[in-house]
Amino acid sequence: MINFASGLPDPRAIPVSDLREILIEVIEEYGYKALQYAPTRGLPEFIKVLTRFVHKTRGLKALPEDILITTGSQQALELITRLFVNPGEIVIVEEPSYILALNVFKLRNANIIGIAIDENGLRVDILEDTLKKLRREGKRVKLIYTMPLHQNPSGISMSLDRRRYLLELAEEHDFLIIEDDAYALLGFDDLLTPALASEDRFGRVLYLSTLSKTLAPGLRVGYLIAHEDVIMKLAAIKQACDLGTSTLSQAIGAKAIEKSVIDKNVERIKRLYKIKMDLMIEAIDEFFPKHIWRSSPGGGFYVWVKLNRDIDTEEVLKLSSKCGVLFTPGKRFCVNQDLCRDAMRLSFSNPSEDSIKIGIQILGDILHSNVKTPCY
Repeated sequence: MINFASGLPDPRAIPVSDLREILIEVIEEYGYKALQYAPTRGLPEFIKVLTRFVHKTRGLKALPEDILITTGSQQALELITRLFVNPGEIVIVEEPSYILALNVFKLRNANIIGIAIDENGLRVDILEDTLKKLRREGKRVKLIYTMPLHQNPSGISMSLDRRRYLLELAEEHDFLIIEDDAYALLGFDDLLTPALASEDRFGRVLYLSTLSKTLAPGLRVGYLIAHEDVIMKLAAIKQACDLGTSTLSQAIGAKAIEKSVIDKNVERIKRLYKIKMDLMIEAIDEFFPKHIWRSSPGGGFYVWVKLNRDIDTEEVLKLSSKCGVLFTPGKRFCVNQDLCRDAMRLSFSNPSEDSIKIGIQILGDILHSNVKTPCY
């Protein structure tokens, strides 16, 4: 199978040799403590180096008491939703949005509203109109979930003007923002846009990120940054869920930051993913029908494609899977599923360079044949 469906890192993006050395060093230095329980909030040594890391890379000035270590950033989403959202309350997401964030909000029985994005990210003009309409109806938004940089599933980033206006709207309409910064370090240029939370003067942003994309997803290490009062409440919920994130994984993460393993790995894998993204874009432009629209990612793992025709990509997937090609249909990323019926998310992160062109050509042949020709 050529798998454009999963957001798995390229195997070469996981620094196995460095991690082997770090693991030995951790066991020798920590002994049994590396395999013992850690405080629910996180291993102090990890939190200490993390404060310096997020300041250097994301412009965030966080105190140790403002940080909660989570079992991947997915747990951070779950904890925030448990604390702040009651069934029936309104959560706003980008349209399209991260599929597993939607699942968390659905499991909480939230009232989810999707706001369109364009090539400059979240349409804050539509958001403002929606907020005003809800206020007239006596309704209040609890949370907005956004991925401002290299968004999953589109790869699009929010413009600076829109980021600032989003913060102003949060204060005016009294809602919180979940900033998912998972792909921020994987931009294909040398510019590092500071985190949205670094510009937050009102304490409205709940920031979350992960080591899954920059080091190794199997470590299951994420982190959440917010005001200490919020962190205390979230830590109490986390303690009831799992007591704490793996001590061993946190110790490995701390060493990887201290020894600049993550910094070096990021520079290497950005070049790798840029090559693969360019290959996918070139293949889409060559083999897909000319009337389609595709995103132009500035980083991350994904390209978003709108076919601009009356077709359900779930049906395309049924055929392409028989031809050995997988992708994720667009409806799964959208609240208003009809708007994304003809869309697909294509991940370039995991497939090999050789397979990217082959897989896109197969999809192009299927689309040109009006989804009727069987695999050859």
